[in-house]
Amino acid sequence: MAVPGTSNPILRVGTTGDYPPLTYRDRRTGQFSGEDIALVEAFARDQGYRLELVPTTWSTMMSDLVSGSFRVAVGGISRTEQRAGEALVSRALAVTGKVALVRRGEEARYGSMEAIDTRETTVVEDRGGTNEQFALAHIRRAVLVLVPDNQMPFAWLLDCKADVMFTDSVEAVYRQQTTPGLYAVRPSAPYTRVEKVFLFRKDEGELRDRFDRWFAAQARPPD
Repeated sequence: MAVPGTSNPILRVGTTGDYPPLTYRDRRTGQFSGEDIALVEAFARDQGYRLELVPTTWSTMMSDLVSGSFRVAVGGISRTEQRAGEALVSRALAVTGKVALVRRGEEARYGSMEAIDTRETTVVEDRGGTNEQFALAHIRRAVLVLVPDNQMPFAWLLDCKADVMFTDSVEAVYRQQTTPGLYAVRPSAPYTRVEKVFLFRKDEGELRDRFDRWFAAQARPPD
């Protein structure tokens, strides 16, 4: 998807399109939406770019960015040391953290990691992102199932194929609000502190700095 106009330079931006409310791709129309999409659209417009959004996946996002498929990666991306070693990281756009998403009515059963990590519990996560990393680091006794994409865990919970998904509180609260039957457990007290960021290719220091200055100006209260 590109912003109309042919005279301005193109800014290619990768996004998974599967992390509402921050990035979402309509499977019927192919159009992207979400809070991070609106943010990068505003940046591109203000800086005189034609925006081109490039689909990627959590498993391939970093290799796609490093190889030059796009200059920037956006959409619910958590800052990690590994990502900071492979790319340039923007200033923090928001702060969230990992929480448990469960079926509504069962939230009292899963109020702590100790209650979750039992042999009677099945945890489901999508491959390739920090949800998987968190589960691998904390689950010792529960069954952990890894699925190919970020949409499948919600269906697994609703179909009673799994009991818990760990995800960032921003997504968990969104799912609770939009998907009947799901519930975010203690979203105001997450297990971790996670900064949501944009990632820039290593040779895009000037672009990253320009974005950081622009974002700081948007966040500044009016005089």
